[in-house]
Parts: sequence; C-alpha cells; structure tokens
Amino acid sequence: MGNAVADQALTGLQNKQAHFSIADLSYYIPEPQFSVRDGVAHLRRQGMTITEAQIEAFQRDYGFTQAPFETELSVEEMIAAACTPLLDRNSLPIQVLMFVNGGNWGLQHNLFKPLIDKYVTLRGTDIYSIGKQTCASFHMALRMATHLFDASRDEGAILIVAVDKLSVNSHKLTEFYLCGDSASACLLTPYGAGHKTYEVFNQDGYVYDQSNVEGVALFNTTFFLGIRGAIQSILKQAKLSLDDVKLIIGSNVSLKAWETVAYLLRAPLEKFYVKTREVGHLPSSDIQYNLSQAIAEGALKQGDYYITINVGYGGFMGCALHQY
Repeated sequence: MGNAVADQALTGLQNKQAHFSIADLSYYIPEPQFSVRDGVAHLRRQGMTITEAQIEAFQRDYGFTQAPFETELSVEEMIAAACTPLLDRNSLPIQVLMFVNGGNWGLQHNLFKPLIDKYVTLRGTDIYSIGKQTCASFHMALRMATHLFDASRDEGAILIVAVDKLSVNSHKLTEFYLCGDSASACLLTPYGAGHKTYEVFNQDGYVYDQSNVEGVALFNTTFFLGIRGAIQSILKQAKLSLDDVKLIIGSNVSLKAWETVAYLLRAPLEKFYVKTREVGHLPSSDIQYNLSQAIAEGALKQGDYYITINVGYGGFMGCALHQY
C-alpha cells in the first residue's frame, strides 16, 4: 500500500463484519442478437432520420454493436434458465426472494411457480418486487438485504432474481444505449464463503419524470458527477482510497460515460470493468453479469476490493463496496 494510513484503513475494514456475502451468481443470456443497425432500421421505419455518420459515431463513441434478443422463451422460462444452475448448486433455504425488473412485470408470483414447484428451498419464501429505481434497482435490493440480515442473521438466504425482456423494438435502441434481454440470479447469505459486502450507498428520490424534457437533458449531462460522488462517498465511508480498489464494475452504459467518470476521478480507464461491446446494456442484470465475467476472466483475485455501481433514470444511484 505504501503508507501506514492506508494499511491501517484496510486492516480496520477486514476486521469489520460484512453485512452479507454474495455466495453465488448465475445468468441467462439469449443467443439471438439485436444489432445497432437492426434498431436503426426499425426507427427509420417509424419515420426517424438517422445518418450513417450518426450510426458510426454511436458505435465508436458509445461502444455498442449488438445485444441479446430473446425470441423463444417466456419471462418465466428466462427466470428458470437463470435460477436453475444456482439453485441446483445450493440447498440453503431461501427466506426472501427479491424480484428486480426494469419493465412492467410487477409482482407476479406466477412467474416463480415453476421454480417453487421444483425447489423445496423456495416454498414459503417471501417475494418482493423492486423496480421503481429502474437500472439502479439491483443496489436497492442490496440495501434492503443489509437491513434484513442486520435484523436477523439466521440461517436463511436471500435470492435476487432479475429479468428484462423488451418486447418493443423501439425500446432496444435509444439515443444513448442499446438494450438487451437477460435474466440473472444472485444468492446472498449472512455468513460463510463468498464476496463480502461492507457498504451499500443509495441516492434516492425522483429528480424528474420522462415527460420533463429539460430534466432528462440535465440528467444526461450531469450524471457523471453523480457517479463520481457516489464512489467518493462509499470510499469515505470505508476509509479507503481509490488505489485500494482493484475494479469498479459498472453498468453497460456508453463507454464514453465511463471515460468521463475516469477523467473526473483521475483514475485509469482500465479500472472500470464493463461489457458494453459484448452484450450491450442489460438494464436489470448488468452488474450481476459483469461480476460473473470478471471472476471467470480472472480480473478479480481473492482478497481484492471492488465497487459495483449503476445509475437509473431520474437520478437514482446505487453503489456498493465488496471484497472477493
């Protein structure tokens, strides 16, 4: 670390009890792909004028090329495909299931009926729906988990299930990103092996609604500052510096956005781990998918500290500090 203050901060964090551990992750990504040009063709059919120069700039500056597109499975089947590997590997009873979704699925217990029928560990599980914070809803689920585990550290686990299936093509390609379909599962336990989660930071409150054109424009030009502030806040809570953190695992919004955040933090772009080019923006599962890939690729090693962060429309912000 190079200085006694930083070494003391890390020692203190290691001695601190984590709120919970991320015990396991799994995901489902459809094989069919929806490209930027597919999206452009759809928008052109709707009467929009999009030039070749704009397409090239979007792909070059924002880093999007294609995103997964579900053509066969239902939402229930996507959820089952994501959860089955994880539930097959883990037999711990699930006390709470948090359903994270960026669409309008709401709380529909029938979505989980096939899984509940198959897995005894899910019977009697309380199910909650979290979606009002849009793309930042996963971190809201983490914050809820901290309160649940802090209140009762018994032998139960929490399962976070996320799904997105955008049935309307015009929702897949926007001015700022290319969205993909996906589902994911994340198992949290109050103890044992896994990724320790020490701090969870959320910025709440709706800054604007979608009809507020000026609010949307302001958000799109200032949310970089919000991301910087969230990272700085969580580091301050943990008494760490940015140098103590191996990776910042962000959502798959434009690469240009992360370049801006890296500049504002005076950090190397390599510290930001995203998969924009590979899968586009997975609204509810970016963090879960990217974390899985970081582990599989060896970008994270045992003992590394890392930050997860995403931001949703309206100014919602989610950020957490973990240790692998």
